Amino acid sequence: MILRTKAQETIVEKELILLDMKDVMKYTGWSDNVVKRLFAYDKELPVLKIGKKNQVELNAFKQYLSKRRTNKDE
Repeated sequence: MILRTKAQETIVEKELILLDMKDVMKYTGWSDNVVKRLFAYDKELPVLKIGKKNQVELNAFKQYLSKRRTNKDE
């Protein structure tokens, strides 16, 4: 059994924000196909599979978006 303090729970609730595919579509304006492909095949996006739901942490997604990506091999 893991004992957690109320302060620890509060920090986690404030700091840990998970986005699912619908959230990513809503915030970016990307289509369903683009987001599904991103979650399924892009190895640079740190996707968490929780149950049947694929999610990405907000700060990790921001970091992912900060780098420019193209289809060209560089």
